Amino acid sequence: MPPILILEADAGLDLAPLTQKLWAERIPHRVVMNEAGRQCLLLADAADVPRVQEWLQHWQQGDIQQRQAQPVQPGSLPLWLTVFATPVSSVILLGLVVFFGWMQVSTDWHSWLQAGAEFWPQQRFSWQPYATLGLWELWRPVLLHFSLVHLLFNGLWWWILARRVEQLDGWLALLALLLLCGWLGNAIQWWYAGPAFGGLSGVTMGLLGWVGIRLRRVPYALPTMLLPVMVGWLLLTLGADTLMPGLSGTAHGAHFGGLITGMLLGLIWPVATQFKPSARGSHDT
Repeated sequence: MPPILILEADAGLDLAPLTQKLWAERIPHRVVMNEAGRQCLLLADAADVPRVQEWLQHWQQGDIQQRQAQPVQPGSLPLWLTVFATPVSSVILLGLVVFFGWMQVSTDWHSWLQAGAEFWPQQRFSWQPYATLGLWELWRPVLLHFSLVHLLFNGLWWWILARRVEQLDGWLALLALLLLCGWLGNAIQWWYAGPAFGGLSGVTMGLLGWVGIRLRRVPYALPTMLLPVMVGWLLLTLGADTLMPGLSGTAHGAHFGGLITGMLLGLIWPVATQFKPSARGSHDT
């Protein structure tokens, strides 16, 4: 059943009080932008329409105010509500699982591990290898996972971080992180150690950098020490591999490249209106 359009509103209208009410009542919904640049509130279940229409009237009359408590996080919702609330992160995770299954029955991906091998290391400081490889060949190792443990580890971090980014910052921010952190992280990894690498870890480190930079402004409901601890772990593994090359098997270039890209994106990407101090203060009594 397709989603049900229950409200269309101007882009500048703050829907946070209404959406917080819906999450508190465990009503699956999404807010998307249409081609005209207007906000569209979509419901998953037609049975919820009468109740939501009643709340719409109260909200338009000013009877529903934004709560000071943090919005309901994806992790606190039932699984099916989480999937509906964060469809992009859920579909991408499913795609990684399907791709891993394909890797078990096909060898077509083996050539990906040799991308640009003829240029490395002699030309790694030249622009030519990166232009020759292009965006796709540098990004696609993100899809490769070489063991079930590898997939589970990266998938778990994606599930924890990506859903929060999608719900609180939007699907466009999540896609920007997936594409840019993956591409730049892989480009740096190719420069650092050559071809034959893969995994989503550069992207998950980018998500971690994004969340860590914005954590005091956006309520992701994650520990504030998460970013410092993970950076410390990266430095520790880098030091260990410097002393004993190959000890950790970590793609340091992808990790640090993704992390820095995510932090920079987190700094320049605008914060949603409902999380700005002025927006929160306007509801204080």
